[in-house]
This record gives sequence, C-alpha cells and structure tokens, in this order.
Amino acid sequence: MSEKGKLERFRPTFENGGFWEYYKDLERQFENYLEYVPYLKGNRSSYSYRLASLILSTGAHIDSAFKEMAQYSNFPNAYPELAKRVKKGKATIEDYFSLAEHYGLSERKVIFKCVPERITLTPFKDYTKKGKGVVTPDWWRAYNKVKHEFRDNFQKATLQNARDALAGAFLIHVCHIPSAVRLCEYGVLQGQLRKGESGSRVTRTFELLPVLVKESLEKDGTYLGFVETPLFLFNGWEGMNVLNE
Repeated sequence: MSEKGKLERFRPTFENGGFWEYYKDLERQFENYLEYVPYLKGNRSSYSYRLASLILSTGAHIDSAFKEMAQYSNFPNAYPELAKRVKKGKATIEDYFSLAEHYGLSERKVIFKCVPERITLTPFKDYTKKGKGVVTPDWWRAYNKVKHEFRDNFQKATLQNARDALAGAFLIHVCHIPSAVRLCEYGVLQGQLRKGESGSRVTRTFELLPVLVKESLEKDGTYLGFVETPLFLFNGWEGMNVLNE
C-alpha cells in the first residue's frame, strides 16, 4: 500500500477520548450481561467465562490507564521513580499507588445504578500502604489470579468482582484531569448550581468550562460537577457546601 493509501494510525489517550471510548465499550458489555443475570444479592457470587473475559479486559485497561496517567504533565517530575519503571515497562499496581493517592481515589465514591436499589461503592478503599508494601483491592487481586492461575481461580470471575473492577475504571476516568476535561467537552461531566435554605433546595444544571474543571482539580482536587453513565454515577458535589449563584 502506498503512503497515501495508508490509514492514519489512531493512538488512544485520555486527551483524545480514546481511553473513554474503550471504557464505554467495557461498560456496555457488562450492561448487556446484566440483562440476563441481574445484579441481585443471590447472583453476586455467580461466575462465568463471559465475566472472566470482562474482568481480564477491565484489569488490563486499568493497568494501561495508570501507565498513561504516569506520563501526564508534571507527574514524571513529581514521581520520578514511577516514571523510570513505566519507561522500562516494569511498573505494577503497587507503583501506581502515588497516582491513586494524588487523586484521593481511596476516598472517592461511586454509585452503582442497579435494581432494586442504588449501591454506593468505594472501589479503591482497600488500595492502601502497609509497611513498605501496598495492599490492593479485592477485585484487583481477583483479576490477577484469574489472569495468572485461571484453572484454580475461575470462581473468582464473579459478578461482584466484574462490577467493582469496572467501577474502578470509571473512577479513574472521572478523576484524572485530562479525562475530566474531555468529559466536560463531551457534556458528560455536567455542572450543578444548588441554592436554598435548610428545608429546601433548588437545583439546576449549567454548562461547565473545561478550563474551570482543570484549574479546580489542579488547585485542591475539588471536583466541579457530576458524571453519569448507564451504570454509574459520580457526584463531585457530595459533601460540599451549598453553592450560591
């Protein structure tokens, strides 16, 4: 094929929305699965080949996302050892802890929109330091076991682990600055003005500017607005004081 006839190579990033498109595809797969096996208490421990495939894909996506995050803006200067390990292709989930800490992922909550009730999740709650090491979330350990020892750990490819891994991927996309900016440009990250007195509150949406989203996150990690998909909701206003127009 001639140079003119070659297709342009697309390299997915957070900035160009490629990573978000991949995440959406993973969420669609899980949403389709839930049509046949709804997320009910009795189904949480159910496991299948389809869920194993989804967990493996989601775990790999999270690993790629952290690698991409490590190369953002001043992160290589802020976390030089991580930058070196990423460059050598040796970075692991333990090395990415500094990025999760930077964005406060261990405290960020996500709402899973299942029937008959909404469930509040903290996907990275157990992603913590322990001595000189790092403790990883249950769903990440399940991903690793299914990936490396499938025969002995097939039963860990559960509905709950698939949900929690996907919630973790969603949270990364919501919180990483260039991703949040892109979601704002897409109109996925929406704003909200809230005002009122103790007994009443008036709410209306308004357009957020990407520059404000970026500045707020860079300044003190304050999240302006909320992000909602068919399965998840992240509300950045939660716990904040009422805003006045």
